[in-house]
Amino acid sequence: MKIWLIFIAAITFASSASAADALEKRLKAEEWSAYQPFTLLPHNNNYLMPFTYVDGIRSNISQDGVVAPADNIEAKFQLSIKTPLWTKIYKDQGYLFFAFTQQAYWQAYNDEVSSPFRETNYEPELILTLPHYANVNEAASRIISLSLSHQSNGRSGIESRSWNRLKLSWVTSIGNVFVNFEPWYRFNERRKTSVDDPKGDDNPDIREYMGWFELSAAYKQDDATWRMMVRHNLRAEGRGAVKLSYSIPFNDHIRFYAEGFTGYGESLIDYNRSVTRFGIGFELNDIL
Repeated sequence: MKIWLIFIAAITFASSASAADALEKRLKAEEWSAYQPFTLLPHNNNYLMPFTYVDGIRSNISQDGVVAPADNIEAKFQLSIKTPLWTKIYKDQGYLFFAFTQQAYWQAYNDEVSSPFRETNYEPELILTLPHYANVNEAASRIISLSLSHQSNGRSGIESRSWNRLKLSWVTSIGNVFVNFEPWYRFNERRKTSVDDPKGDDNPDIREYMGWFELSAAYKQDDATWRMMVRHNLRAEGRGAVKLSYSIPFNDHIRFYAEGFTGYGESLIDYNRSVTRFGIGFELNDIL
């Protein structure tokens, strides 16, 4: 948590010299009210990191009955899109979106097991978003969202992982620093009667590792975007995660992207393992 406080202090000081409001530009660029239903828009950032180094994942993977050591070098990508289902819900404000995010962890260079996808996570969401502007001392409250989320790795049996949440998102801004506080409530599921029970809870202890909130910040510095995410369960064992990322235009179409992660919950299959990853690649859209 000390790292987070230092980060906020540094970027808040830096933001005092920044000019344009990057979030306002993003909202105007999207112009949600002008889009027809089922128009596809970016949701979270879309990226491809062809090369990442990861430590802490399970040591072996299996593919078609063949078991081999997992490579520490793998590719990772994310696809995240949304579409408006209903606009101007109340007093010309409010949008209802359907969003879908997919993260894939690809053992692209592991020829021993035919380069499989080690893990894929899927997250469909139904999101009610209320953009607004309200000054609170030096900060401004900008967006409040409420979403129903289902996240799963699409597997069965002992490899199955999933959970359902109600998430609240509150975005505030201080200059060109944007902070998003996102707490959630996990819907409880009944315990499994056996390992093969298809209807029981696949991961009853997931909140001990994923916590009950995320706190993230983004800072726009000219064309570059810096981001940080922290997650913690606020208990004595201190399980949580920190993610740092940086992106800058590479050409007119894509951005250079770098990401570092350490902690629990990077993927569902490894939610209870401490994983450290660093990767570089390309981002298709900036979040600001």
